[in-house]
Amino acid sequence: MQTRQRRIVEILKEKKGWVTGKELSTILSVSDRTIRNDMDQLGKSWKGLIESNARYGYRINQEVLEKSDFTEIKGELPDTPEERCKYIIEKLLFEKPKLNIFDLQYDIYVSESTLKSDIKRIGEMLEKYEGVELQRDGSYLCLTGSEASKRLVYKALLTNETKGNFININKIDQLFPGFDLIRTKDLLEEVLEKNNYKVREENFPMLMIHVGVAIQRMMNSHYIETSRNHHKLKGTAEYRIAQEFFEKMTSFLHFELNENEVILFANLLIGRQRDAFGDKEEHLVQAEELMFKILNTVRIRYDIDFSGDSVFKDGIVLHLQNLLERINKDIVISNVCLAEIKKTYPLVFEMSVFVGHIIEKYTSHAISEDEIGFLAIHIGAAYDRLNIGYFYHAVLIQPNSNTLSSACRDKIMNRFGDKLIIDAVLPYYEAPTVEKLQPDLIIATVSLTQKLDIPVIPISMFVNTNDEYRIFKAIAELDNKHQRSVFEHFIKDLICDDYYFYNLECGSYEEVIRCMCRKLYEGGRVDETFEASTFEREKMAYTSFSYGYAIPHALNYSAVVSTMGIAILKKPVQWGDYQVRFVLLLAVREDEKDLLKIFFDWFGNICDDTLLLSNIMRARNAKEFINLITE
Repeated sequence: MQTRQRRIVEILKEKKGWVTGKELSTILSVSDRTIRNDMDQLGKSWKGLIESNARYGYRINQEVLEKSDFTEIKGELPDTPEERCKYIIEKLLFEKPKLNIFDLQYDIYVSESTLKSDIKRIGEMLEKYEGVELQRDGSYLCLTGSEASKRLVYKALLTNETKGNFININKIDQLFPGFDLIRTKDLLEEVLEKNNYKVREENFPMLMIHVGVAIQRMMNSHYIETSRNHHKLKGTAEYRIAQEFFEKMTSFLHFELNENEVILFANLLIGRQRDAFGDKEEHLVQAEELMFKILNTVRIRYDIDFSGDSVFKDGIVLHLQNLLERINKDIVISNVCLAEIKKTYPLVFEMSVFVGHIIEKYTSHAISEDEIGFLAIHIGAAYDRLNIGYFYHAVLIQPNSNTLSSACRDKIMNRFGDKLIIDAVLPYYEAPTVEKLQPDLIIATVSLTQKLDIPVIPISMFVNTNDEYRIFKAIAELDNKHQRSVFEHFIKDLICDDYYFYNLECGSYEEVIRCMCRKLYEGGRVDETFEASTFEREKMAYTSFSYGYAIPHALNYSAVVSTMGIAILKKPVQWGDYQVRFVLLLAVREDEKDLLKIFFDWFGNICDDTLLLSNIMRARNAKEFINLITE
């Protein structure tokens, strides 16, 4: 399948319901006709995978999906610009040191102008990898740079291709046609078990990515160089495991084992083992000092206080000790949960980016986005524990004996006590009494007819699983209602036509940011540091997301008047890993930092609503935009 067709299936999988052709064409920035052609092709290749309806659009057939392995099907030749760029880089990495441009044109059936555009795109892709360049030597292309830098490029390509499939070793195996990665995994597990060495299960897929890249390149006689201290490692369990593993691999795969490869893999194991490596007392004082800096700065910037959470403090100190150890040993680890964390918990991830900034200043070392994702796990759990202070009030109508009513009440509170308070247990419904209590919910074990504008949740006397689901659903609806009320209160003051840009034409995400920041500065909404601070935030982790939107914002509070700039781009721009058409630029004053939480809570709930997102991209002015998001 083409990349776009795979993306269509991914959207339909995530939506789990009907999606119109118009929604798909808007999200993917293509015509309705292109979507229809893609659907025809999908229908021919995968009979029954996509259901269509003239009124509702398209949806995935779950039964067919479960029996299909569609994500692994690829055409023989690259089809999209992204696929062609990846094809060229892989050829240069694994097959040929140089590629003849005219032969390449013929091989992938593209024109000279198209190939020139692809070469330019590859150059832009490689800019973020220091020391790696695509160079043209007459009629040949070659990839220059260190072995370590080239591996980073290839791992990034793998990451982009596999996306959410890192946890599936069988799918990762498809990426390495030169050898059997499943057999390799089994052999590594045997060596680990023999040495009584534990690796975190969630880290194993990324470990196998590293192994696959290393073996694939060694089979092509490419070896990495490392300046790490060999002597300290040689007496460790990690070194013995790496040595034994690679020696076993060379017994049935034809490549020459290199000492540097053993050292590199031993270092990687140190960063992924279950128990901490070495004596970390030297880092304990630093970790505790850094923990207090984080607590204080998060409290000041976000008005969120984790100082009373001992679970968070103990956990973050242990994590920081490991992080300081990795920095000291120059160990890099990857986070398979990163994309999901960014998508599902945008506010938590934003706090984690800021925490990463604190750590960078303290250690004078750059903190990767993967490390920020690990910090988000600790911060998200603490935020959840802290963010349960908003309670809803309920009345329980239970006409049975006190014993039964107490049991019923206790079971509800055991399950929902973090969100619900039962103000009264009444033997029968009496409108004046209930109205005086002003509950958010009425929970009743008997059939009830009442005229008050209060939701009634019917449950059984013994509160079974279905009853719990009804209560949970009612609380979720109250959450949405509360969040929407708070959001609508402030959103109208943040958006105005002066900073709403419809059909904005820009050639890059940098140009989008500069254009929007300049308008806010000229209007007196932000100070002169806002643009630089916004780019500084973007360098730490791109603010783009998979459905074609981005939420850039300054790392520091640089707003004079809290404002939300909005841009609907005429053509999508490449923003990190995604093509973006919809941009929300946030500028928030420090004394109004609560707006960040309100915004991200709201946006976290609507960002998967494909219908709303597609409609938003057609809003021509601020009024239409506000009407759409507050309907």
